[in-house]
Amino acid sequence: MHRFSQLTWIILGLGLMLAGCAGSGSAVVATIGKDPLTLEDFEASYAKNNGGWDKGVASTQEDRERFLDLLVKFHLKVKEATERGLLADSAIKSEMEGYKIAVATSYMLEREIVEPRIRELYERKKEEIHASHVLIRVDRDASPADTLAAYQKAMKVIDLIPKSLFDTLAVAYSDDQSAVLNKGDIGYFASGRMVPEFEDACYRLKPGEYTLVPVRSQYGYHVIKVLERQKSKGSVRVSHIVWRFTNTANDSLGLKDTVWMVYNRLKSGLDFAAAANQYSQDPGSNMKGGDIGYYERGKVMREIENLFYATPLDSVTKPFRMPYGYHIFRITGYSGVQPFEEIEKDLRQSYKDTRYNADYENFVRGLKKRYKLSFDDAIVAQLSHSFDSTTTPASFSWSDTLAPELQKKVLLVCQDRPYTVGDFVEHVNAAAELKSMLLQSNNVQQMINRMADAKIVEEHARQIPDRYPEFSKLLKEYQDGILLYRIEQDEIWKKIVVNDSLLKIFHGENKEKFRWPARVSFAEVYVTTDSVANLAYKEIKSGKNFSDVAERYTMRPGYKEKKGVWELTPIETNEVTRRAFSVPIDSVSRPFQYPTGWSIIKTIAKDSAHAKTFTEATPELLSAYQEHASKVREDEWLTELRNRYPVVLKKEVLSEAFKKTPVAKQ
Repeated sequence: MHRFSQLTWIILGLGLMLAGCAGSGSAVVATIGKDPLTLEDFEASYAKNNGGWDKGVASTQEDRERFLDLLVKFHLKVKEATERGLLADSAIKSEMEGYKIAVATSYMLEREIVEPRIRELYERKKEEIHASHVLIRVDRDASPADTLAAYQKAMKVIDLIPKSLFDTLAVAYSDDQSAVLNKGDIGYFASGRMVPEFEDACYRLKPGEYTLVPVRSQYGYHVIKVLERQKSKGSVRVSHIVWRFTNTANDSLGLKDTVWMVYNRLKSGLDFAAAANQYSQDPGSNMKGGDIGYYERGKVMREIENLFYATPLDSVTKPFRMPYGYHIFRITGYSGVQPFEEIEKDLRQSYKDTRYNADYENFVRGLKKRYKLSFDDAIVAQLSHSFDSTTTPASFSWSDTLAPELQKKVLLVCQDRPYTVGDFVEHVNAAAELKSMLLQSNNVQQMINRMADAKIVEEHARQIPDRYPEFSKLLKEYQDGILLYRIEQDEIWKKIVVNDSLLKIFHGENKEKFRWPARVSFAEVYVTTDSVANLAYKEIKSGKNFSDVAERYTMRPGYKEKKGVWELTPIETNEVTRRAFSVPIDSVSRPFQYPTGWSIIKTIAKDSAHAKTFTEATPELLSAYQEHASKVREDEWLTELRNRYPVVLKKEVLSEAFKKTPVAKQ
């Protein structure tokens, strides 16, 4: 079985974002033939493959020497592949060209869309916005007439803003049902709380400003006014004391007096934790000083949220009445905004779920203005009507209706680069999202447009080396990974011989590595209640055949058909197997509980631990032999390479690694 080596993954597992280091100099830690391996190269590789720069700083000399050994082996193999001229191999050249476009595209989208946007979203989390809005509802797929009417109504509201109070306009015009109560005021929010279009508009406005054109979202048109902007406190940590109402009015009045008495004592210096322990009727928090953890905006009712965020740190609120009783809250802390590194993963996922598609479409629209794109309208029209409209590209023969002459025709040109109908077929075959689309003319037109978008992006990706010089280094790493895989196939895996004779020799030398553990075979009656278990046990003791009783009663999935029989099973598998091993052969246990039901066991056979025969060991023997043979062959080959390209190590230089600050942290 072929596999990638550990060194292959060192290359192909590299992330897209390159982390360099500054100021480490060009000290050499090894030479391979005449090629130097610098300390800077070592640091970059170690950091990428061992959890980052900080892990490198904490690494021991032994850790570094071990990784250096791996790195030298990698460079020896890649050097040999290069010396053999594998870069000129047509298969590798083709694969590399495919990698170049795919990797460049991913790199470009990360650098030019994803990374800037998640950084922007993170910066937004540092600020909260207080806004009001007027919503004019209209569906996304509404008719042009309805859409225009909604837009004009929203513009009318905007025209009235200088002449009227915003909250008056919200009550009069907003289709948001809550406007009657909140007069359009939606309170404070931070990034991630509102739909993207609404949020983007708010963060572009200063306090007191409003949108001069309506903002379209999935809900309709919004007219927005930003009231305030303030630094985000993050989540708020709260403690509370709770009193619950009883059934009588007199008790309720007395309770109110008690609550206010405690509040006044707190204001006079009574320890809140002691008061919570003495008075609070919340058993989950009263022993913890009343602490109920962190709350963020939007997670509690608006009135309580406003109370939390308006109360100064380490202060208590006045008694707050709820339908079930009273609270006194104490604000004990704010989380602030978490460091970017801690929430980057969540930010990235949220961004891709909610914003990426729209940003990608805008990105492509911008590229269309930069790069020339043209279609052959006649070929587009012919292609659009060339398929069986009842089929999809998931059908193996979907493109068989296209004549060879048509497949050679140029469908579109992007920046003087022609793409044929045949290229269209390849694009559709590779695009999973197009597989389920019926080949109707309008859908084919959409597929052509999707292809055009992809080719525009590819064209932009081809310019990556000009915009990002570091990309060439990344591409070199992918190239080295391909060379490594190919040379290992040729020199290791294709030279391993596997046959029965060799496997038998290997088994004879290593048979103690292939062993059966102690095992037991038994029959079981498994039921879910003790009453049924006792009934089954009574029948067995009265002389009925155990197999018949098991077939009748057992409820373990898959075992009724087998009459409850477990073939030889390792005794440490579970409690049932351990119990079966303790029962004498042909004896029957009393019912015992495990773990959600009851079992009765009849032990059939026991097998002590012993080495497997060649036949029994064959499935795992084959894999183990290949692993062993590959290691032997790799060691032989590396010896040959070291003779061909002498290696000189300067391990003492490794002690100077990671003493400088990496570029990413400067």
